[in-house]
Order: sequence, then C-alpha cells, then structure tokens
Amino acid sequence: MGAFLAALGAVLLFVLKAVGILLLAVLVLVVLLLLCPFCADLCWEHGVLTVRAGALGITFPVFQYPKPEPPPAPENPEPPKGFGKVKAKFAAWRAERKRKKAEEKARKKAAAAGKPARPRKKAKITLEIICTMLWGAGRLMKAVFGALRITKIQVRLGVRGEDPAAAARDYGKLQAWLYPVLGVLDRFLWLQFDELRILPDFGSSQPTVEDRVSCRVSAQALFIVIAALRVLYEFWHKKVLDIFL
Repeated sequence: MGAFLAALGAVLLFVLKAVGILLLAVLVLVVLLLLCPFCADLCWEHGVLTVRAGALGITFPVFQYPKPEPPPAPENPEPPKGFGKVKAKFAAWRAERKRKKAEEKARKKAAAAGKPARPRKKAKITLEIICTMLWGAGRLMKAVFGALRITKIQVRLGVRGEDPAAAARDYGKLQAWLYPVLGVLDRFLWLQFDELRILPDFGSSQPTVEDRVSCRVSAQALFIVIAALRVLYEFWHKKVLDIFL
C-alpha cells in the first residue's frame, strides 16, 4: 500500500510540474506578445488604399480598397482534385454547420419569444458613475496615445485646381492650416516624418509630384492592457458595469 501511495504521489507531482511548466510557458508567451510591437503599414497611392499588418516589422497584406476585380471564372471548370477536393468538402461542411446553427438559433429565439420576459432593474446613472466613466475614457485614451508610434510618414501631394489661380489659392489655404494641425497632433502623438512634399500643380503636362501618403502605425499592447485592466477594476468597484450588464 505504501509503495502504491508513493507511486501515486510521484505521478501527481509529475503532473503538477508539467502543468506548472506549461502555465509558465503560456505566461512567458503572453508577456512576449504584449511586449512585442505590433505594426500596420498604411499606403494610399494611385487611388488605392492598402493596409498591411504584422509584428516586429514584418507585415502582410490584410486590406485593400477598392478591391481588385477577381479573374473571370472558367466556362467549364474542372472538378477539384487532391487538396482542392478536401478543401471543397471542408467548405461544404462549414456551410452545413452554419445552416444548422442558424436554424437552432432561430428555434431558440422563437421559443424565448413565447415566454414573458422579466423586467430587469437597471442601475441608475449618478454623477459619480459619470465621473468614473469620463476618468476611464481619459485613462484609456492617454494609454493608447502614449503607446502609439506613427513613423515612416511619407506625404507627397500635388495641389491642383481648375486653373493656375485656383491651384495657387488652394495651395495657400492648405499651407495655412496644415502646419498648425501637425503641431497640435505632435503634442499628443509620436510622429516621425521621412518626407513631406506638398507642391502646387499649375496644370503642366507632367504632374509635379506623384500623389502618395504612407505611414507605419506601431504600438506595444502591454501598457494598453494594463490601463484597460485598471479601468475595468475601477468600473467594477464603482458598479459602473451594472449599467451595461
């Protein structure tokens, strides 16, 4: 009996050590992810907006507007083979699963509609709750603006008009409000310009400058998550969440 208990204790100790190591690895991975700078590259050129997202400076395309037109479908498509056949079966299984979930949801909704709903007492909005909500919004905005880094900003724009006089007026108006706005934004955001060229285009045969606006937006999620957890705790302590739950 003693040998059995010793063996059972050794097995439990091994399991606990394995679980502890796994939890520690997950915790380290979460901390690394929070410390890892996520980034997104935005580019507007030739009337097309492209967004690439990733981390550690490595980005992948995730959005494009307007979307490129898909190639025309072949008139006589060949049946899928190999991996394509497996992919088609998986897509059909997902479509069937979504259909069943939609039917189940509609059935539960119809069953719940027949039952009288109990009136739920809503929490009253007080001045203290409003002040807490404003404090939380300000705390989150401060954390987000403090973590954001907008770098590699490239702005190349040509100011055009119906005639040279209109182009000159538009260029003057743009110069009048552009730099004051940039000065205000620079007080709240981390801005790093690589290029800023705004030139008037008086209708010459060749464009003065090719229009292009691009930048990289990066941030570390750690400080934003810490601020969000602090705000959630304060909302729970002050019973602000009772208004939304």
